[in-house]
Amino acid sequence: MAQFRPVVSLHCTFLAAILALISIESAGCSSANSPTDPPSSVVDQGAKVARDISDSELIELIAQRNDLLLIDVRTYKEWDAGHIEGACFLDFLEDDFKPRAEALPTNRPIAVYCAAGGRSEDAMKLLQKAGFGEIYNLRNGFYGWEDAGRPVSNEAPLPLPTKE
Repeated sequence: MAQFRPVVSLHCTFLAAILALISIESAGCSSANSPTDPPSSVVDQGAKVARDISDSELIELIAQRNDLLLIDVRTYKEWDAGHIEGACFLDFLEDDFKPRAEALPTNRPIAVYCAAGGRSEDAMKLLQKAGFGEIYNLRNGFYGWEDAGRPVSNEAPLPLPTKE
């Protein structure tokens, strides 16, 4: 039986390598969800919410929640090419993202988006860890927003509010 251990070990190593490749492949800036998939980032912590939403759900949130804080976490170059009307700007890739994000009011609902959903999902997780109670990530990001024919703005960003 000892002669089979190298084969089993080789199979385990091969399986680990495949899983690592799958993990690397899915770690980019795109959301793995299709529009028909249920949200993959649903987190239930009592009254707290952190989940992916579609473009139509974002439109409903904007219409229903006048306290919604919409944040574009793309780069300035991406922002400048067009964004969702009424958004604030906070570049996820900048060194000061975390302290600036943690200075946001924790009592307001926050919706974040990036180009395809990956950076904003990371931003949602960071905000969740920082104690924010209601956070939404735009599944498929700004690309999905544009692909759905939603309006694009070139107005200046709204100022980021801070804790009172």
